[in-house]
Amino acid sequence: METNKETVAGYKGVTHAERSGLLGESARHNPESGASQLSGRVSRSKAREEQDQPSGRSKKPLALRVFLWLLIKSIVPILFVIILIVGLYVGFVVIGNKPSSDVFQWATWKHMYDLVFAE
Repeated sequence: METNKETVAGYKGVTHAERSGLLGESARHNPESGASQLSGRVSRSKAREEQDQPSGRSKKPLALRVFLWLLIKSIVPILFVIILIVGLYVGFVVIGNKPSSDVFQWATWKHMYDLVFAE
């Protein structure tokens, strides 16, 4: 133990605020300064932190926030559609050995539907 104030559990006779460094030098040397000075200093330091760190949510325009929300909520269906289109192309052109110009024609897929579900 370095000083007689240090114990196994922490500091003896030293408040938590003094240990954590929330109080300024004048409050550390003035033990009769109460919790009111602590709360005033803490609220001023929080106000300074809020001014230093801009809040991202309130700075963005409403249209941008709505667009980002819609994008986040619709990313899975968009990925499903992209995977479906890639799968149709790979199945028709690579596996089926058909011309790539016929992949996205409606008549091709109508004919495939008729072949699969015809009686």
